[in-house]
Amino acid sequence: MSNQPLTLSLEDEIALPIQHTIFTFLTNLLQADTSASADSTASALDQLHPDKHAEEDSGLDKQSAADFIYSFWEPFHTIARQIPHDHVAMDKLVAVIKALKDLPPRQVHVEGWGDYTLWKDLPLFGETFSTAYNQDRNNPTLDATVLNARNLNFQSYAARLMSLGVELDRYCITALYSTLEGRYDEGKGSLRQIITDPAATPNVDHQIAVVAEWFKYAGATFYLKGAVIGGSLHGPLSKGPGKNEFSAERWQLWKERLGEFAGCGGLKECTRQLAGEIIVMMEKVETDKGGR
Repeated sequence: MSNQPLTLSLEDEIALPIQHTIFTFLTNLLQADTSASADSTASALDQLHPDKHAEEDSGLDKQSAADFIYSFWEPFHTIARQIPHDHVAMDKLVAVIKALKDLPPRQVHVEGWGDYTLWKDLPLFGETFSTAYNQDRNNPTLDATVLNARNLNFQSYAARLMSLGVELDRYCITALYSTLEGRYDEGKGSLRQIITDPAATPNVDHQIAVVAEWFKYAGATFYLKGAVIGGSLHGPLSKGPGKNEFSAERWQLWKERLGEFAGCGGLKECTRQLAGEIIVMMEKVETDKGGR
């Protein structure tokens, strides 16, 4: 893994004071020469919650619990897009979230959202993640190369989090089905055909790289996961009762399709090789988990 110096930014000219504080704690941890740990960083971040300090002592603007929690996660997501997917800092960032989840629990009420166990429930993490997931897609100033790199970083962040039990199923499914389950052409009705040629997959080199991150970090998690709550995402090649789930049938479909990608002469050698490496990852999961 890379351990090169990082240049990170909040990427927000109107970021709140509390977000600058969170950003500072995180970036101090993520640099190579730091003495900080994930546990100490999580504890310091926890102390920023409104129920942990008095306004006159904090030097921070007073916030409601809802405003604080929503503001809290945004620096995490912003930083995740900037850390290369194969950099040790990505593991450190995710380790902070795990350390937060492992702190002694306490009940909090977030107005407009309900009651949560802090930090075990990661309140509003999913809501802020959803916003961050689409943020770059709505930014016309990013060229394709930069957009792909930032998306790969963010997908790797998500895959690592899923391995910790964070509910990011639909993002995993989206990455896999959009690449491996074919797509329809522009025909209408009975004239519509399924496109299965790996070389016809849009942005295929990037897409296979994204798929690799999900299998590398979360494959063992979703191998036996089962149904996706509220899931309805699938491609035309996924059929039957398990088409919306992390089912054995779907796992096998993905494996077969990756074999097609690995053997496709119309793809770059590096992409074909990566597809083959993903199959090896899958087979290791199957061996380690002892089948279904």
